[in-house]
Amino acid sequence: MSDMQIGELARRFAVAPSKIRFLEDQGLVQPVRRTQAGYREYDESSAEALSMILQAQSLGFTLDEIKGALAETKSHGLRRDYLIGQIARKLSELDRHIAQTQELRARLVCASKELKTRMKNGAKCDTGPAAMPPVRTSKPRPAQRGPRRIPAIAG
Repeated sequence: MSDMQIGELARRFAVAPSKIRFLEDQGLVQPVRRTQAGYREYDESSAEALSMILQAQSLGFTLDEIKGALAETKSHGLRRDYLIGQIARKLSELDRHIAQTQELRARLVCASKELKTRMKNGAKCDTGPAAMPPVRTSKPRPAQRGPRRIPAIAG
């Protein structure tokens, strides 16, 4: 395939040309040259890089993570063990997020059941914000003994 301009590359991957320019500004995608009129021209290696970046983003990798992987590849060549480690780390993050989401879901289901039960029993649903618990300090207060007395002022 011959060199292509940014619009053609954008259509090929169904992204806006501004996204390609942004990725270029980030140092992730580079045009092979500029025409005399200043148009960017990309080749097949640019298209492959864009494809990899878009795939990595679709898998939840951030641009910083992608930059790190590309830097690692430039300095040490394509290291599959590095990429496998990055994927394992991303899977671990995802598993943590799933567990937190499942816990939140269970709490919401419980709250919903509790409210439905209360409403069936004739209680009105309080839609106001929950009362804030008292703020605890690390220093315990001394116990009060009987009513507090105000000292008399001698006159």
